[in-house]
Amino acid sequence: MNNSAALSQFAVNLKYEDIPAEVIEMAKKMAIQTIGAALASKEMDFTQSVLDFSKKYSSGPADATLMLDGRKTSLLGAVFANSIISDNIDWEDCSWTGHPSAGLVPAALALAEARGKSGKDFLTAIIAGFEVYQRIAMVIQPPRGFKANIGWGLTSWQIFASCAPAAKMMDLTAEQYEQALGIAAVLMAVPNSLVHFTMSNIYHYQHGFCAQDGVLSAMLAEHGVDGMTGAFDGENGFGQHHLVSAQEIEWYQKDLGTRYLIMDTLLKHWPTNMWVQASLDIMDAFMKEDGITADDIDEIIVDPPTQMRMTLRPEGYEKIIEAQYSIPYCIAALLLDPTPGAQWYTAERMHDPELLALASKVRPGPSNEQDLQVSFNTFQDGDFVDKTITVKCKDGRVLTRSCNYPKGHPKNQMTMDEVCERFRVQTRNALTPERAEEILDTLRNIENMDDMSHIGEILH
Repeated sequence: MNNSAALSQFAVNLKYEDIPAEVIEMAKKMAIQTIGAALASKEMDFTQSVLDFSKKYSSGPADATLMLDGRKTSLLGAVFANSIISDNIDWEDCSWTGHPSAGLVPAALALAEARGKSGKDFLTAIIAGFEVYQRIAMVIQPPRGFKANIGWGLTSWQIFASCAPAAKMMDLTAEQYEQALGIAAVLMAVPNSLVHFTMSNIYHYQHGFCAQDGVLSAMLAEHGVDGMTGAFDGENGFGQHHLVSAQEIEWYQKDLGTRYLIMDTLLKHWPTNMWVQASLDIMDAFMKEDGITADDIDEIIVDPPTQMRMTLRPEGYEKIIEAQYSIPYCIAALLLDPTPGAQWYTAERMHDPELLALASKVRPGPSNEQDLQVSFNTFQDGDFVDKTITVKCKDGRVLTRSCNYPKGHPKNQMTMDEVCERFRVQTRNALTPERAEEILDTLRNIENMDDMSHIGEILH
């Protein structure tokens, strides 16, 4: 069977009853984590800006709910805003190819609400969508050894992370589903790396653009747009005409239907970039198990340092992404405020003299920098880069701890109870404790919902 048809038939034919229990559980964790990450961004000025923009420019039937705001807007408007909000605080997932849950979950939620789908439909769509997305992304992402400065399209192939679950939720036929994927291949943005150098918040908007266009692709296929079957096959297939492709065509159908790649996803333990996670796990252990506080610190040595993640700005951080991607900044933020959240990234906090002075004590160790591309390859191979931190204290103590698999890694995955506890932390400034438990109960038992048309009530 050709690649396009195989992916489409897998998604269309996938039934809730045929999915292993641990995979269903992972889809629930992903939904809880993503919704929690969105709600965690409540106090960020940028989140309010996103909501204001969406309400100003969205039009059409009030089909789906804006997270945090609670108002209903158009289906595409809700997917656009909710996908951005899900990525704002950088606290969702990290797969081998990006942050698919920022598109998967908002798209599936909006369609479930707009069309009154069941909880089982919702979970099945997330799983089918992830499996289709990940395999396409693995084919079209750059090959190993590629220099990311000329176009790494993490948010480009994100379009399939919303198209794939949306097409499933719409009950498209296999041919229509194939059309939807082909349309998404046409609408996919040209990969570029400009935003990774500017650290602009447009990076988060990219998630919204891609999510919106992915759902639009499914809507166009449902509407009857055709001629886009076979988009991943033959001499004109996506791997041939795409500007940058690894050409690893076997990924389209690799273990399709027998191996669920969603199980290899990392759910972030901290609201920071993926490559900062291990450092914060280590520092958290120093604080909880060794009693280390900010006042004890003379020097913190991170070894090996990670490429582009040891940035120190003594004058302060102007952009949230700069802070989220900085190991020195995030370590200092944790030491001064052990409960993670949006308060780590306020303008005042990012210019706090005390935090910046503490961050300046975080220095790179003697090993060579960890190359980010190599690090991603290591993650794809089922492993992770080792990290060691040595803390030199003012009283002369020298303490060392290491971490290979940060909490949330597939080999150190959070349990459902740990995901729920993280949700409580994420939403503590957005929800009352009683409301958080009500929402958790709904999400943990979402397969029992026959009609999700009122799901928007839990999103704010």
